[in-house]
Amino acid sequence: MRSRYLEERVRADIEEKMVFIAGPRQVGKTTLALSMLPGEQDETSPAYLNWDSLENRALILAAELPARQKLIIFDEIHKYAKWRNLVKGLYDKNKSSVSFIITGSARLDYYRKGGDSLQGRYHYHRLHPFSATELSARPDADLVQQLLKFGGFPEPFTKASDRFHRRWLRQISNRVIHEDLNDLEKVREISNLDLLLHHLPSCVGSPLFREQPE
Repeated sequence: MRSRYLEERVRADIEEKMVFIAGPRQVGKTTLALSMLPGEQDETSPAYLNWDSLENRALILAAELPARQKLIIFDEIHKYAKWRNLVKGLYDKNKSSVSFIITGSARLDYYRKGGDSLQGRYHYHRLHPFSATELSARPDADLVQQLLKFGGFPEPFTKASDRFHRRWLRQISNRVIHEDLNDLEKVREISNLDLLLHHLPSCVGSPLFREQPE
């Protein structure tokens, strides 16, 4: 498990307040949160509660925390419409004995900027993909080329496979457009976003606005 650049900051902040870890899909938010646990550092830990799990969801809605856990991780809980009030109640009741980490992608960042009933109760961190500096104190040419070719998301970077990278790009693009964006806003013409996504790479470095000929 590769240590991430936010690890020390998160460890310090969970001693004071809740910690929110946001960032794009598959950037390593869950892995970072799990690395904070003292025991089982995977999704089987009783301290890890994922809203997408029906069993975990029932515990969350009942406001039941796993026994004898000093740190609780809520993953994707922002998919629940009333998640802020639920988390606020759990934190206010248990903050003297339990620490909380909440992870999420676009929706966590988006809704945090609205009316924030949790203000003053958490520290917010945004996790970014690998950078050359994070991977090595002295990045060499091969490392930089690998980053340029496969990007800084942990899985495709680590595998360094052209075939896997192409498949990963297709899957992540589909999930962002058809799941994440559609969760945030009701978009009628999803197909136009697909066209825009495929067109953007050819526009890198181009002017934002192109003057039309008279």
